Amino acid sequence: MIATKLKNFRETFMRQLPAKLDAVREAHAALGQGVPAKEAVNELYRCFHTLRGESANFGLHALSAQAAEGEHLARRLRKGEAGPESAWRPQVQELIGRLEREAARTDAPQAMDLQALEVVAAAETFHEMERKVVYLCEYDSLQRLNLATQIGCFGFEVVTFGELEQFRNAVRGGHPDAIVMDLVYPGLPTGGADVMREVRPELEREIPTVFISSLGDLPSRLAALRAGSDAYFVKPVNITRLCTALHALTTRETAAPYRIMIVDDDQLLTEMTALTLREAGMETRSLNDPLQALPLLQEFKPDLILMDMHMPGCSGAELTRAIRQIDTCFSIPIIFLSSETNADTQFEARRMGGDEFLLKPIRPDHLISSVTALAGRMKAIRSSMTTDAMTGLFNHTATKKHLDRAIEEALSRQETLCFAMIDLDHFKEINDQYGRAAGDRVLMALARLLRQRLRTCDVVGRTGGEEFAVILPDCGIMDAGHLLEQILESFAAIGFPVGEEYFNSTFSCGVASLDKFGTTEKLYKAADEALYISKEEGRNRVIAVGCEDVE
Repeated sequence: MIATKLKNFRETFMRQLPAKLDAVREAHAALGQGVPAKEAVNELYRCFHTLRGESANFGLHALSAQAAEGEHLARRLRKGEAGPESAWRPQVQELIGRLEREAARTDAPQAMDLQALEVVAAAETFHEMERKVVYLCEYDSLQRLNLATQIGCFGFEVVTFGELEQFRNAVRGGHPDAIVMDLVYPGLPTGGADVMREVRPELEREIPTVFISSLGDLPSRLAALRAGSDAYFVKPVNITRLCTALHALTTRETAAPYRIMIVDDDQLLTEMTALTLREAGMETRSLNDPLQALPLLQEFKPDLILMDMHMPGCSGAELTRAIRQIDTCFSIPIIFLSSETNADTQFEARRMGGDEFLLKPIRPDHLISSVTALAGRMKAIRSSMTTDAMTGLFNHTATKKHLDRAIEEALSRQETLCFAMIDLDHFKEINDQYGRAAGDRVLMALARLLRQRLRTCDVVGRTGGEEFAVILPDCGIMDAGHLLEQILESFAAIGFPVGEEYFNSTFSCGVASLDKFGTTEKLYKAADEALYISKEEGRNRVIAVGCEDVE
């Protein structure tokens, strides 16, 4: 289990803590034992710096804050700003004493529980999902193992390096999809950035690079930026945000082309216009008879209509007015493309519902620019009509349409399909006890987890306040049940901070298979009934209809 591995890391850290404090004491003592001042101060700085990052990473925030004091003092020593020895030496001695007392007070089991924050434990994924390779370069072995485990939870394959030279040799011959690089190394305040600047010109392609560091100041960020940083996270790293960034940097999603409907009685001009738009990556459908526009409009569902003003049987203004009287077509952008120069006629065309008037002949780049701007607006409007504003998932209506379409395709291809309904447990109590902002974070966390853990062909929707739905094409009931059980376990491991406290949330889930329930209505009802059973049997579980409860 991932959770067991993480607890083992924390237990290892707690066992190593006395030795780490010994290292701090030895570095302090070495300042007066003939060791070159610069080397000794650098070692003291490194000890405080490492202890600060590790303590924060394992939830020991008081210990981390005290180590940060030592790090700051050691930094001043390096710069010669700490004053006479009689001033800073007692300060360091007193600080070490406080560190020891805080370590002695630390409740190890409690500290372990805090690290559940933002940890999403992921087990096996569908074999269709591509695993991206991430090179992780981190000096501290414990943090390296911890980060590697957590990044692996999100489906990445992680290759780790403890030394910059190891990383330098590997990356020159390797082909990672992304790099996670620590900025600070012993004696090298920007060691990670220095290595990336060195190896980047030698790489065959640009590799997305994320820097991590215990330093959040502007000089550190600039050093990373100048080394090609695509993102920067301050330790303790929010693992969910880190992996979300890695997913965005390693996923190349091609947007669907704009669909443009051209209505013009001049066939040659229509073909030239269509060719220009297709060369710009758009999809076109052309019509020379305006009286045939409505059937094509319903079938093609264009993002924009490009229309001539003067056509036999029906003018552009008349056709525009007729289109605007159709509820589903009211907001489709319409551009008039005409040689009409009369200002009154152009004004009348806009009054009838046209969005823009372009004069023939028009330069191809101007045509493409105008069409792109208005078609993009239409896509944004459609997206706002089909997606939930908070989570970005499909809304209830859009999810239902996707389910209808998915069932139709599954039946025609004789494939299986599963449908799941998810409901957050005790969500009202979360809002009442911790506030709506905390409830919103829970909703966003579940939405993000579902998007990242499911396949690209799966559909996820938010169908109510705390209700979600998942459509799993070409997926059997056992596979669906096991995947949802893994996501359920992962979600339950997330800790949500409220002040100095943390709380956890769970969900209940019901899933049904199309091969047992052959219609949308029956499938929906079966999943809903399975969800009800999940709630009745104690919540925080998946009930799969047609097989034994998934454990």
